[in-house]
Amino acid sequence: MRGKWWLAPGLMVVVLSVFLLLPPVEPLTSLGMKVIGIFLFTIIGWALLGIGYPSLLCIALLALTGVMTPEAVFAASWGNYLILFILAVFGLAQCLRLTGFSQRFALWFLTRPFTVGHPWLMIAMFLLACTLLGSVMSGTATCITFMAITEPMLEALGYKKGDRFAATFMMGIAWAATAAFVMTPIGHSSNIMLIDWIQRDTGYVISFPLWMVVGIPAGLLFYLLILGYLRFVVRPDVSKFSSAAVDYIRQERDKMGAMKLQEKLAVGVFLVVVVCWMLPGLAGNILPGVSAYLDKMGYAIPPLIGAGLLCVIRVKNQPLMTFQQWMVGVPWGTVALIAAILVMRDIIGSPETGIPQMLTSIFQPIATSAPFFVYRLIGQLWVSTQTNIMSNLVSASLVYRAMVPAAIAAGVGNPVALGFAIFAGARAGFALPSATTNTALVTGSGWVPVGFMARHGFTVTIGIILLCICVVYPLASFVFR
Repeated sequence: MRGKWWLAPGLMVVVLSVFLLLPPVEPLTSLGMKVIGIFLFTIIGWALLGIGYPSLLCIALLALTGVMTPEAVFAASWGNYLILFILAVFGLAQCLRLTGFSQRFALWFLTRPFTVGHPWLMIAMFLLACTLLGSVMSGTATCITFMAITEPMLEALGYKKGDRFAATFMMGIAWAATAAFVMTPIGHSSNIMLIDWIQRDTGYVISFPLWMVVGIPAGLLFYLLILGYLRFVVRPDVSKFSSAAVDYIRQERDKMGAMKLQEKLAVGVFLVVVVCWMLPGLAGNILPGVSAYLDKMGYAIPPLIGAGLLCVIRVKNQPLMTFQQWMVGVPWGTVALIAAILVMRDIIGSPETGIPQMLTSIFQPIATSAPFFVYRLIGQLWVSTQTNIMSNLVSASLVYRAMVPAAIAAGVGNPVALGFAIFAGARAGFALPSATTNTALVTGSGWVPVGFMARHGFTVTIGIILLCICVVYPLASFVFR
């Protein structure tokens, strides 16, 4: 592609121009044509150029083309509380990593006595630690933490980049950190976004504890599927990964020494924030005043206070985390992506564009005429395929916007469970570097060949689709009533 850098931007401009110039086709309005043009412009940018500046261009184009006023655009994107929620949560996660707690957490799982002499038990515990940490931390931070432990270990054991076992191990880290997103809303802005959308579209409120009743079993099933696939389908040679690995890991644990005060303070602040999130859903009848107050504060205020405290608290005259370190831990491309999705979600859902009417006219007949199982199957196939090509958040948002409102209009199925299953299926971004930051990290490191990951990633996605259809949706439908 050298010398042809203009192809992707050129295609984006052509598509946008076509929709700006074409007359509207009912039920679309001229406003709707502009929105679709900007949306396709942005989708192409996300797929071919990355998620960062195409997201910013999307926000700017909505104002430039007159779709929204600049004030309305900024209020719906950067002015949404989710942006501050993301900044705050990444601050909490960054401090856990800087103080060393994240690494200690992973090493604890690897040094359990029952794993000695059983390499697959050690791998299982390692990926379980990755899954559990990823359930409350950003997938990127989790993946980086576990790669930092794994890479020197593999090198010390004599593995080379591209070796089947090394590729399998690194691939498992990326998959586990990605699949863990479904388990809790803690630290995951996309899950908070779904909670907001469900409440707006259906009036149903999913509390943190209620989400976890469905999310934790779903995440553990994903983990078991990944582990089983690596063990019985990929089947790498694990003969070198035995006592030598145990010795290396114990040495790394001993280097860390006892848990430092900095780690304890960082974990303590994090746990207090989690309690603030959980309490309204758990103790509403026991502590009604406190629960009502915390519920009124929403999701962003507790982590903002927590991250601020981590910058204030000092040990040996050094802050647990500086503001600069906090900002380094924020994935600004992801923040821009979410800002763009928030504003696009609002304008795409506006009846003035004609887009909701168009989507309803397409999907409502399917929802009413076909068995709802077939409708769900279409949604899971769509989101799980698309998420392996581009951002899982983009994929989940697009499929949700197309299928959930149509199911509500048709009066079929459980739309809350359908939305949850769609977002769960979007966690199957296992195949290509463009799917998630995690897959990009492990393939970019050189340890996992792209072809190796693509072949196995698309295959294991079939299992995720089946779990979402046969387990996740029925469980969510039973809980979210």
